[in-house]
Amino acid sequence: MSPEAENALRSVARKCRTDILAATEGKPRSEHDRIITALLDKHAKSIIALSPNTFPAKRWLSFYVRQVDKETRQ
Repeated sequence: MSPEAENALRSVARKCRTDILAATEGKPRSEHDRIITALLDKHAKSIIALSPNTFPAKRWLSFYVRQVDKETRQ
């Protein structure tokens, strides 16, 4: 994957993470899966052309969201 594509994926992942944190704040844990899935679907549409064909775009996005979250929490 080119550095430009990875940077674009990470940028979308940061936006997605911000949306996830805002949407799940104050909501019961039982609703988190539904909310997170909807947001990942929404943001994955913008990176379909960027992600390598090895996995679906949603899976790449969820990986990068986790990576960005780990980096942010350190």
